[in-house]
Amino acid sequence: MEQLELNQRFVKFCFQLEIDAMTEFPNRFDGPEDAYRGFFRADNAKNAPAWAAVMSYPHVRVSAPGGTVRYESPKAYADAADWTSREATGWVRSEGVTPRRLHETPEKVHLLGGWTRFNAEDNPILENRVTYILTRIEDSWGIQARFGVDSFVEYEVEETTTETENLAKQFVAHVADSDLHACARLCRLPLTVVRVGNVITATSETEIVELLDGYSGRGIRLKRANAVQTGASGAIVEVVTEFSDGVVESGIVVVGKQDDRWLIAGTSMISR
Repeated sequence: MEQLELNQRFVKFCFQLEIDAMTEFPNRFDGPEDAYRGFFRADNAKNAPAWAAVMSYPHVRVSAPGGTVRYESPKAYADAADWTSREATGWVRSEGVTPRRLHETPEKVHLLGGWTRFNAEDNPILENRVTYILTRIEDSWGIQARFGVDSFVEYEVEETTTETENLAKQFVAHVADSDLHACARLCRLPLTVVRVGNVITATSETEIVELLDGYSGRGIRLKRANAVQTGASGAIVEVVTEFSDGVVESGIVVVGKQDDRWLIAGTSMISR
């Protein structure tokens, strides 16, 4: 009888551990900010499966200055997780900046965020600004994509702001003129297009033109082009357009500088 009671207590103890683990590292998130906070909680714990559970798949990270990494599944993300290089810099934890919703629908949110990395003395060692594109799939929010500036500067970079906003304006002007090949030449390959539950990777000018074909002839008008996150070699630019049929599209583009030329590396749009 005593052994049975001990076994029952042990089973109850193990079950409670599972509940506690699920509470600390959930795999479902009721809101975009919940997934955002879960991202840093799992990262700081160096818990690869929990970190992977924060994402929507396919998941992609686009660096403004250069580089795109794509993961097709939670296993692929968890298998690639490695904190070695970060720890070599003295990193012990990261703290997310207070996030702000830029655009939103019930299924997609553009969340302005980022992070600061700290060492054991609690001194900041690196900062970045990132726009997180969150999507709701099967009633759970996850990070579908991250657009990183990757060279955060605390003050506004005037040149970056002006040039990246002008690039976005050029792009919309070419769409208005139905010159889709000119649009494609303003993009970097591969170009990432983020949708709910899907991330499209265009690897040629022809593929970009095909993606833009639905915009041709719709009577587009630029309402706003505004750099919302900037750095020395990259920026996130908010682009809001209105079509002749009354549809308003609010989007973001990640823009990076390579070989002294600014190019669009990724986009995410929300229509209403």
